[in-house]
Amino acid sequence: MTATLQHVAVPEGRRPSPGLAPGTELLGAYRDSGRIEAPSIIRRNDGRMMEVSPLLHQLAAALDPGRDLEWVATQLGASVGRSISAGSVAYLIDNKLRPLGVLADSPPADQRRSTADVPGLTLHAGVVPAPVVRASTTLLRPLFLPPVVILALALVINADVWLWRSHQVGAGLRQVLTEPALMLGVVALTLVAGAFHELGHATASRYAGAEPGVIGAGIYLLWPVFYNDLDDSYRLGRTDRLRCDLGGVYFNVLFILVLVGAFGLTGFTPLLVVAAAQHLAILQQFLPFVRLDGYYVVSDLAGVPDLFGRIRPVLASLVPGRNAGPAASDLKPYARILVTVWVLLTVPALAASLLYLGLRLPSLATGIAGSAASLAESVGSGKLSVAALDGLSLLALAIPLVGLTAALVRAARRGSDPVVSRRIATAVLTFGAPR
Repeated sequence: MTATLQHVAVPEGRRPSPGLAPGTELLGAYRDSGRIEAPSIIRRNDGRMMEVSPLLHQLAAALDPGRDLEWVATQLGASVGRSISAGSVAYLIDNKLRPLGVLADSPPADQRRSTADVPGLTLHAGVVPAPVVRASTTLLRPLFLPPVVILALALVINADVWLWRSHQVGAGLRQVLTEPALMLGVVALTLVAGAFHELGHATASRYAGAEPGVIGAGIYLLWPVFYNDLDDSYRLGRTDRLRCDLGGVYFNVLFILVLVGAFGLTGFTPLLVVAAAQHLAILQQFLPFVRLDGYYVVSDLAGVPDLFGRIRPVLASLVPGRNAGPAASDLKPYARILVTVWVLLTVPALAASLLYLGLRLPSLATGIAGSAASLAESVGSGKLSVAALDGLSLLALAIPLVGLTAALVRAARRGSDPVVSRRIATAVLTFGAPR
């Protein structure tokens, strides 16, 4: 007698409930949201913040590996105040939660979003590991105590008044322009200031109770940047998120005070050149048209995490006779006004920037060739400091082309990959980007 194994179908309701992946956090509603119905947030075990509907968040909270889907459906129905079938729960688990990577049996990590997917950020690499960042921010947190902030702002106002009246910056600039070694020192201090700026974001995040991630370097759009992964700050309320947004420029302020103090001790005027340049860096950071600090300030004031995702719907809603789509009509009145103003300013600003870049490409190529020739001449004559400056000049001219080329290649590869295209088409919005 031969035994035959028969497959017995398990009723949908008797399917065992999956569990959440270890380390997954259910953070509840996005605080101070600009949407009429605030989305909910799930923090994945890799640190990514995922925006989901309140229903999906409640379903995730109801999952229990020791129960079946019928029990989960009963619990979810009680939470939302209506009857939900086990089949509906199974569909939401299979098609919504599992692809997000929040379940114990979700797809492996190589299908998840990484820092490289941040729009415009290419050729990036981590520089300071997250544990080192967190240890540093623990020491620096007192700098965000209100009395310290008020004192720092008062001191920098006095320092700026003195800088304006003393005319020492001009003397320092003339000295820097005539001595290549001093120019290299100015560049080095400017890089230190950029890293310190990111540490300011991280410290503000830690001060408010969120965990900052790695500090890295890369090319954002067309220029080199430092960045800090502040996704965990989306668990915070608006006031704390705004402090995180402004923490970088606040540390620029502190860096200015250090430079002015060092000048007071040494009389070394090139330090004031770096201090003056920090004011320009602060102004640049407040530009809201790309993902600099100003962009995140507008985003957090509006309570809308992804402003760029709203451009097309908002423009479409301004066409007479067309109804606003969900991405425009789901905003509260104040948020819709703020986002609309941002869109109307950003679109022409970005278009003008692209036009300017296109017109400048020939002269940029000429400048690269000239810098390369000058570098070769300096190296040949043994003028090392001049050669170093020529190398920096060549790098500054080449980076925009490298960044643009890398972005175009990456976009082409994504567009030609049907798996990636499908993921983009069915993606659930994720919060944030390294700042």
